[in-house]
Amino acid sequence: MCVFRFARSGTSMRERSTHQAIGLETIAAVVDDFYDRVQRHPTLAEPFSRVEDWREHKARLTHFWWISLGGERYRDDQYRVAPVHMPLGITDALVDDWLALFETTLHDHLPPDPAEAWMSRARNMGRSIRMLGEDNGFPPIVNARPA
Repeated sequence: MCVFRFARSGTSMRERSTHQAIGLETIAAVVDDFYDRVQRHPTLAEPFSRVEDWREHKARLTHFWWISLGGERYRDDQYRVAPVHMPLGITDALVDDWLALFETTLHDHLPPDPAEAWMSRARNMGRSIRMLGEDNGFPPIVNARPA
């Protein structure tokens, strides 16, 4: 579980898990803003154009990040990175763009410590997705949905 120290005005320093310190409302705001930016991004908009229901996509990804950062499940979604991402033909350059945009979005919404705690998880996700990308020996499948 990600843990970092933070201070609130009027309270002493405490240790809290990342999901508690950031909060579900802020996670949802970050996810919402990030995917709005993705839809306007010069390289990310096209791969994400396969998303048919942005509201559901954002709700699903909010839940994903909530549980990834230590929160309890509140949806029945199952997250399988390989089947969703492997057929998309994701390149290292797309992962780099995704990570850069995600980091910018995090820092626009959060103080440095929680942003970096969350970004550490995103970098791990990026490493996993790179292994499933374009050079994995599998041809891309048309109409696959990105996460």
